[in-house]
Amino acid sequence: MKKLLILGGTYFQVPAIKYAKSQGYHVITCDYLPGNPGHKWADEYYNVSTTDKEKVLELARSLHVDGILCFASDPAAPTAAYVSEKLGLPGNPYDKIVLLGEKHLWREFLRKNGFRVPKAKPYLDVREVNTDEWRFPVMIKPVDSSGSKGISKVSDKNELAGAFHYALSYSRLKIVLIEEYIEKVGPQIGGDGFFGTSRLDFVCYGDQVVDDSINGYVPCGMKFPSLLSSVLKKNITDDIERAIQLSGLKNLSFNLEVMVDKNDHVYLMELGPRNGGNCIPEVIQNYTGVNMVALAVEASLGNTIPVTPGSNEHVFAYYALHSHIPGIYKGYCLSGHFKGRVNNSYIFLKEGDKIDVFLGSNQTIGILLLEFDTREDMDAFFETPSTYVEVMIEQGNA
Repeated sequence: MKKLLILGGTYFQVPAIKYAKSQGYHVITCDYLPGNPGHKWADEYYNVSTTDKEKVLELARSLHVDGILCFASDPAAPTAAYVSEKLGLPGNPYDKIVLLGEKHLWREFLRKNGFRVPKAKPYLDVREVNTDEWRFPVMIKPVDSSGSKGISKVSDKNELAGAFHYALSYSRLKIVLIEEYIEKVGPQIGGDGFFGTSRLDFVCYGDQVVDDSINGYVPCGMKFPSLLSSVLKKNITDDIERAIQLSGLKNLSFNLEVMVDKNDHVYLMELGPRNGGNCIPEVIQNYTGVNMVALAVEASLGNTIPVTPGSNEHVFAYYALHSHIPGIYKGYCLSGHFKGRVNNSYIFLKEGDKIDVFLGSNQTIGILLLEFDTREDMDAFFETPSTYVEVMIEQGNA
């Protein structure tokens, strides 16, 4: 029986854990939160942080695992690569995974290889920044955070220091990226894909949704399929395939974030070396029939499976339940006006738990996986979600 070490046991890792178990694999999980829901599905659990490369390596070596998987977790991706490289397990080299996972390295890689990329520069200290170098507004980002945490748009130099320290608080590496602001047209494009040994085997694009009343840079939903034109879709797909080919990565599950400007220029903002969070793989499977979870699990053990997308007349989405105010979570309910179906839901909080304003994915209450008969119904839902779903918050300090 093959042994698979899965890094993390949150709701987002549960599909990978369940799939691996269904295939008869011996599943081991680890992280520093014993109460995470995924651990109860695993055969074994160890209290080891997924970002501690050496301790995870020691654990994997002692257990004689056949594979290691990072699923839907940015911080764990370098650890999985480090361990697989040290133990000769299926996977990609550590330095290549880090290239995709750290924004400043990724921007430089794109620039050197002739891709369109915004001006960007990393800093360790705000005192290093010469504001005369920058045309405002600019974006301030941690180079290594996940879930859109720590990101700000800064309109003038007087806002810079506060945004810089906010970003720094979310960076494990303590590096902040200042980046040229790109005026995008339409929604940011998201989704997941899989690159095999030499080509892009599969990619699925969705239109990202944000709650502009709180923070325009934290996704609160994604609609599938994207309304990208066929020309733009081809241009993006060609750029993604070329970038991964140049990187040398293989058998890679990845999450994407792409921007398109008013001139239809494509910017590959992120190609995260792991599946997307917020249950994006499950939404894509509902829409296309392609089992993104299976692709990732089998690749981590050196196996391949065919990719055969199907067609679907319905449309699909995820919606992140969230709060506009700090307080106490008291549940949620759907109104009688809701025209879709909830295919699945993952609620992270219990009634009575504290919740803060939705400024990052760490303040997500839960995820609803939605299906609609028509695009019009889906668009209507996302135009005014509060008409269709009520999140009940008892106001107070979280």
